[in-house]
Amino acid sequence: MEVFTARLREVMERRGLSDQQVADMVTEQTGMTMTRVYISLLRSGKQKNPTVARLKALAQVLEVRPSYLLGEADPADDAPFASLSNESRNALRYVLELARRADRLPPVNWNGPGEPTMPRPAIAEPSASQGIHHPFTLEQVQQAFASSIDRTPPNRVGGRLRDLRKVAGLSAAEADLVVGGEPGLVEDIEAGSTTPSTAMLRTLLTRYGVGDSHQQELFVSAAAGKLDTRWWFPYFQRLPLWLVTYLEMEDSATQVRMYSDATIPALLQHEDYAVAMRRSAHFPEIPADQIELGIEILRERQQRLLDERPVKLWAVLQESVLLDDLGGTEVQLRQIDHLMELAARPHITIQINRGGPDRYRPRGGAFSLIRLPDDGVLDVVWIPQLSDDRMVSDAPGVLAYSMAHGRLALSASKPARALEELAMIRERVTRESISRRTLTDGSRSS
Repeated sequence: MEVFTARLREVMERRGLSDQQVADMVTEQTGMTMTRVYISLLRSGKQKNPTVARLKALAQVLEVRPSYLLGEADPADDAPFASLSNESRNALRYVLELARRADRLPPVNWNGPGEPTMPRPAIAEPSASQGIHHPFTLEQVQQAFASSIDRTPPNRVGGRLRDLRKVAGLSAAEADLVVGGEPGLVEDIEAGSTTPSTAMLRTLLTRYGVGDSHQQELFVSAAAGKLDTRWWFPYFQRLPLWLVTYLEMEDSATQVRMYSDATIPALLQHEDYAVAMRRSAHFPEIPADQIELGIEILRERQQRLLDERPVKLWAVLQESVLLDDLGGTEVQLRQIDHLMELAARPHITIQINRGGPDRYRPRGGAFSLIRLPDDGVLDVVWIPQLSDDRMVSDAPGVLAYSMAHGRLALSASKPARALEELAMIRERVTRESISRRTLTDGSRSS
């Protein structure tokens, strides 16, 4: 009975109970008489072999299972659970059973071979008779968790995984073999009835050709429900993976540095200019639904990064970008006016890089550098391409683009002159527009 003595002493010390207090609690809660001397003898090991009734009475007042006092192994009796009431421990057992069922693991037999696997209360009396206040009964806990386990979880990544699997040319059965799962597992994941583990998800993504660590982490976070509150998450199933990855980085950014020699960067675009730019990118076939979706997403991006959560934006623009009458002169002027309004904001820096032999102009064209909030993490570079944007995250590549942006900042006009430069360009555009109209009218009249 050395184990019994040690367990009894440990529980009493942990709860700060004296021999007299335990004796009084036994009498009050069970009606059984135990003296202070008897408890002292049990605790010191001088009294051994208590009866089953006395053992149960002690377990009841100390709020542990009898098996714990006898030294039997029971995960729910181990610290930090040993000090919990019987009803709380039984509720925890029920939660564990639900978790094992969700992971397709066999149930735990808490009561020995041949007996039911779901836990039974260690003491038959209700918790109220033990002097324990429980806001919820075990039955209420079971009902609450049963309703949540029966409810179909949100299908956050299933549809996207199905599309990737089909592009990779794999059947669902072949994908089951990839993860070593039981038949039908991948179909359940794709249907949203089963949530994949992180390891399983990464294995599938790698086999499907999604090897980029940022994109894999995006899937892992999405499957775990960590991205549900992101403004862009409703578009997760519809947008290219590279764009979703970019939006997540941009949404977390503390600074975005940009250079463009072709078009105005998206975050600085007037909506009329944005529509004209997207029309020209899809010319001559102009899909109205894609343009509407693009503008809808652009509004969200600008609202968050320009208004709701102002982020430091630093843009260096080639002068030729502003002189391009994309969408016509009226749209061009509205865009310049929009840039003048943005340049007046304290968190936005705009510089104009004029043409000429004494000006720096990097090879390769436009790029963006996104600074994430993690200390010590390098910026991430995004480079526009024909069908997608390429991400650069290795140290040499990031350093090269960071130096290029620094050289552009030195080559371009000073930030303090942004409004003056933009006003001069606006005047030039207006003057050239009038001149063209005059020539056109003259040609018609002649």
